[in-house]
Amino acid sequence: MAAKNYAYVNKEMLLWARGETPFATVEEAAPYLSGITAEKLAAWEDGSDYPSINEAKKLATLYRVPLACFYLSSPPEKRVKRYTDRRTLNGTVYCETSYELWSEISRIEANREKLLEYIDEDESASYAFPSFEADLSVDSIADRLRSFLGIYLPFKNKSAYNSNAFNYFRSIFEHKGIIVAQISGVSLNEMRGLSVFHNSCPIVAINNKDFERAKVFSMFHELAHLVRRSSSLCKIDFDERNDDEEKICDRIAAATLLPETSFREVATKVYASHGEWSSLCLQDIGDKFGVSSVVVLRRLYELGCIRKSVYYEVYKALNDEFEANRIFIEMSRKGKNIPVHYYVKYLNQQGFLFPRAILNAHANGKLSYGEMCRTLNVNSKHIGDIERAVMFR
Repeated sequence: MAAKNYAYVNKEMLLWARGETPFATVEEAAPYLSGITAEKLAAWEDGSDYPSINEAKKLATLYRVPLACFYLSSPPEKRVKRYTDRRTLNGTVYCETSYELWSEISRIEANREKLLEYIDEDESASYAFPSFEADLSVDSIADRLRSFLGIYLPFKNKSAYNSNAFNYFRSIFEHKGIIVAQISGVSLNEMRGLSVFHNSCPIVAINNKDFERAKVFSMFHELAHLVRRSSSLCKIDFDERNDDEEKICDRIAAATLLPETSFREVATKVYASHGEWSSLCLQDIGDKFGVSSVVVLRRLYELGCIRKSVYYEVYKALNDEFEANRIFIEMSRKGKNIPVHYYVKYLNQQGFLFPRAILNAHANGKLSYGEMCRTLNVNSKHIGDIERAVMFR
């Protein structure tokens, strides 16, 4: 049997690295490490044993730190969480952050740092996020945001956004230097949206399990947090758990996507053709703005267009319909392996800003081909597809 190649790591660094994750104990971390037991982890952390080099690499991958970090003499200062957890009830966070969510957030922030490393100063300056006066009204902020993004609402029809409003708005955000990533492997009960404010290239992250139109509102809700220079982890569910900051951001998002004057005109016209606030009526209104029926219903209620009793009656019907559709979609997908090109899944998750910056860095001689692949974390066989998709966007 070959001798074990030990990694003589600093046990304090192992403790520090795990402490930066959601893993409170070695028992919580061990199931994520193939072939490594909680007992082994405990022995490494108390210094009575050492991992092999391969085992140390597994730990570094899980904890999202460089392997060299384990050899430092002492831990750095504890990293400050860059966002406020707004999944609260009566001021108390009611939802635990899973490893999967923590890992996805870490990935997105790391990619932003790489992006900034390889774009030039002029490009970075062009991605500066605008400032908004603190005393602006919600409608004034909404007007400024539409002007900044260059969007004009309502749309004439769904073809204006190629029947996918989320991708349409996402492209506009990214052209303004706002990173829009999608988070995978995380329940909608845990999160819907995240914002991390930076003066240049701020982050918006959306749960990719959500429906397309729901993602649109989440994206603009997180944009509202950026306007307010705040960074937040949100559930965005229109219920009593939302704090004041969440309610303000809901109002800004609604006013931006559904400008009052044009929204009233569209709603009045569509209602006249339907004769009732049916789900089909709300859907037709939503099509004009690229939003969901629930967002339309909420806006109607906020503007006093419908009574509270009507709001709750229709809201319940929409929820029942939503749940029925969700179950139908899940059942229809069972047993089906629908092929999706790797580059489509990759760009759906990463967005376009990050891969475009890395591809350009290679084209400009800043990165070798191998370095580009490693930075993108992509097998070389997929580079051509990603490059074509990014450059022709």
